Amino acid sequence: MADILLLLGVALCVLSLIAAIAAVIRTQPPRSGAIMFLLGILLIFAGAWIEPGGFTVQDIPQAWRNVSP
Repeated sequence: MADILLLLGVALCVLSLIAAIAAVIRTQPPRSGAIMFLLGILLIFAGAWIEPGGFTVQDIPQAWRNVSP
């Protein structure tokens, strides 16, 4: 479960950057990007709360291998 939360959080953070850049290009405030970024961070923290010892950046590829069939 922690691996899924980590991957979803990282994916939301990456998508938030794309949404924020698109909003800035349209000269609008990047509200959706900010909300997506906060949700991504919350998911990463929730995964770290479940996982004993927390996460490092090197855990992301391992999480992908654990989740993929």
